[in-house]
Amino acid sequence: MRDTMANVKDEMPFEERRRKLLAEGALLRIGIMDARVTVRSNLNAESLAKSAVKRMFGSVSSTFSGLFASKGGSGMQMPSLQSLQSYSPYLLSAISLLSKRSLRKPLLYGGIISAGAAMAYYLTRKRSDAIAADAEADPAAAEADFL
Repeated sequence: MRDTMANVKDEMPFEERRRKLLAEGALLRIGIMDARVTVRSNLNAESLAKSAVKRMFGSVSSTFSGLFASKGGSGMQMPSLQSLQSYSPYLLSAISLLSKRSLRKPLLYGGIISAGAAMAYYLTRKRSDAIAADAEADPAAAEADFL
């Protein structure tokens, strides 16, 4: 390999090699400046908060959908120890996110709103299941309930 490098150096004049190296250096400096601008724009407080909230909601939704997915049976299954161990990094990042003082109140409000929405969904679904069960048992009584 050294022989080929030596041959390339011998074939290319010094000034041409110098210009080529200077052009490559300029391209690298432009790439570094572009990367700095990207990092600075992504390190402001607003973009960090948005990405943290997106990541938190994504991990929470995937955690609960994976933990409580029923596989052929009815109802919720208990999560296995292996799945809980695999989700421990998410739990640690959620705990560290909660420890930040500036995010406590918005996260608390978000949790309260989410819990209220989940409760409303649960009660609506429970009521519609009860009405459907009554309709199967006595169709005439179910029509009277709607009126």
